[in-house]
Amino acid sequence: MQKDSIIDFTLTYNKFKKPLFNYVCKVMKSDVLAEDIAHNVFLKLYDNLDRIHHTERVEVWIFTTARNEIFSHFRKNKNRINEPIEFHEEKFSTNNLYSDFEQKELIDFIEEELKAMDESQSEVYYLKEYSGLSYKEIAQIMNITEDLVRSRIFKVRQKLRTAITKLERG
Repeated sequence: MQKDSIIDFTLTYNKFKKPLFNYVCKVMKSDVLAEDIAHNVFLKLYDNLDRIHHTERVEVWIFTTARNEIFSHFRKNKNRINEPIEFHEEKFSTNNLYSDFEQKELIDFIEEELKAMDESQSEVYYLKEYSGLSYKEIAQIMNITEDLVRSRIFKVRQKLRTAITKLERG
């Protein structure tokens, strides 16, 4: 591998490691699994860097590969027993337990609402909100139109807004 390729890989890794980890972590609900999947994605990127001719499409390649890795993980593990809920819970900070508790309740509520939605809607939401991808990039990753991405995100946000309003009134 040439020196320029190694530099390109390092720059790409540094640019996308956090957004990729955030996306995978939200979908997988596990830091450990997210690290494993992100690691696999970057290994595949390193192995295929010479084959990627359009460097402006590297981001799409990374998130598409991550999406495929997630699906692959779920296919391999669909018959396994889920880990206990404690494995997925975030730790509370000791500084402001009450505030942390309220925020955790809201996050859990949003996660439950996203689980109840169609998978295609929640996936678009995760890609947009936790990875910071553009509508165009999400459309390329999911192989759908930009208008459909916009529509799905709009619908998810509407549903979440309605559910949160009901929760506050309830």
